[in-house]
Amino acid sequence: METSNPQIEASLDALATICYEAISGGDNRAELERVDGLLKTLLMSGYARMERSLDADLKSRFKQKSNERDSHRAGDLSSLSAKFAKEFSNLARQQSQTPADNTPPSASGTATDA
Repeated sequence: METSNPQIEASLDALATICYEAISGGDNRAELERVDGLLKTLLMSGYARMERSLDADLKSRFKQKSNERDSHRAGDLSSLSAKFAKEFSNLARQQSQTPADNTPPSASGTATDA
C-alpha cells in the first residue's frame, strides 16, 4: 500500500467530519457544498491510484470521531459514505478519459497540398 500525503489525510478527515455532522443532526449545508472540492482534492492528490476504499476510510474515521451513542447510525453512515464513494468514482472516471475520447476526429489529416 502506498503511503498517504497531507492533502489526502486532510481531505479524508474533512469528509469524515462532514459525515459525522450530517448524521449527528447538525446543520451543515455549507459543509456539504465542500464535498465536491474535497473529492477533487483527493483525486488530484493521487488517492485513486492507491489500493484503498473511500467508503472504508470514511467509516473508519467516522468511528474514531464518534462515541457509543452514534454507533446505531451505521445505516446512515453507510448511505452517506457510499454516496461520496460513488461521486469520487464518477470524478475519477471522468478524469481518466482523454480529450480524444470525447472529441470527433479532426479534418487536419485529410487536407492536401495544392
